[in-house]
Amino acid sequence: MRRRILAAILSVTAIAIVLFGVPLAIVVQRFVDDDAALRVERAAVLASRQVPADFATNNDPVELPKSEDGIVLALYDTSGQLVAGSGPPTADDATNEALGNRIADVKAGGSRIVAVPIAADERVIGVIRAEQSTAASESRARRIQILLAGLAIAVLLVGAAIGFVLAGRLARPVRRLRDAAVDLGGGDFTIDVSRSRVPELDQAAQALTATARRLDDLLARERAFSSDASHQLRTPLAGLRAAIETELQFPRPDPTAVLHEAIGDIDRLERTIAELLNITRTSTVADLSTSLADVFADIESAWRRRFTGAGRSLTIAAARYTPAVRGNPAMLRHALDVLIDNAVRHGRGAVKIDHTVGEDTVTVTISDDGPGFVNGPPQSTDVHGLGLPLAQRLIAAMPGRLTIAPAGPPPRIDIVLQRAVSAAS
Repeated sequence: MRRRILAAILSVTAIAIVLFGVPLAIVVQRFVDDDAALRVERAAVLASRQVPADFATNNDPVELPKSEDGIVLALYDTSGQLVAGSGPPTADDATNEALGNRIADVKAGGSRIVAVPIAADERVIGVIRAEQSTAASESRARRIQILLAGLAIAVLLVGAAIGFVLAGRLARPVRRLRDAAVDLGGGDFTIDVSRSRVPELDQAAQALTATARRLDDLLARERAFSSDASHQLRTPLAGLRAAIETELQFPRPDPTAVLHEAIGDIDRLERTIAELLNITRTSTVADLSTSLADVFADIESAWRRRFTGAGRSLTIAAARYTPAVRGNPAMLRHALDVLIDNAVRHGRGAVKIDHTVGEDTVTVTISDDGPGFVNGPPQSTDVHGLGLPLAQRLIAAMPGRLTIAPAGPPPRIDIVLQRAVSAAS
């Protein structure tokens, strides 16, 4: 990843240098060439101004200015003969072109030749020929091009350094994202990818972290279902077993009675499984409304036979007005099943369920005649294990609060639930 980013940055830098440097080198070459031509032409023009108009008829020799920058000057008459200076004895092509009253600028034999016509009374009376070697201008252009090449190499090196740093900064969050994905694939749902200030990578990191949280929640719910099912299915199975064993020991005249009771217990098993699955897969239950009267009726119907078989009683206090509470009815019913099962196993005497209504809450109280939690509430090594931890988790999700009375008889557990509609409303 890092190598690819670096290669991409260097490629873009090289392409930019080529696209900018090649035209610049061509422009520099032309600029140097034009500048050299201008210098030679200026020398020829300055020399033409010092030539007298009657130089062709005057026998006085013409003195041309001293050459500078290696420029060689020559004076030709209208017949193309060399009059003064250094040059071919007869007019060449550039000189003949200047005799036609045009400035000539040509390159030939490694030299630049500029011919400037000399005019008097609106007619050409001679030509100044200036010649300079192109070696100096080519050397100057070459030096500038070498300087541009060095500058291009320096830019490429700077681009490589910047690309190396940027590639590291870009590759680092990608590697973190890759490592987090590998950890997630290995079953680590606690991943938390740090932010990199690259919007696309941060969005991918947030999505991966959210996926890990959802998978962790899903796995926790599946584990909860396994533990909760093992606990909650015990009660209907125990009732079914007790009914069959009782029938075997004390058969009734109607043999189908036990079958009807068994079908009822099987129906309760199916309902328990469906409710536990629904509880496991439901994340929000606060918007639901639960009728306490219906839940109490289900509890009494489900536990009546077991209490009768155990020689104990279950008393559910009735009230003229029982308001609805917020939460899932299945959660409340299973929480009450857990607490009643604990009372049957660890308590004594009658089990009583009562409730009091407040302005915003309804408190359900479960108690019996046992010695109470002498050594504190029963503990479980598994958060989804048997007993009170399961009831506390179910009530907390409704939402509600489960409180246990201090040690000492009689044992009492209060379930505080929120009313669906407050008394003030």
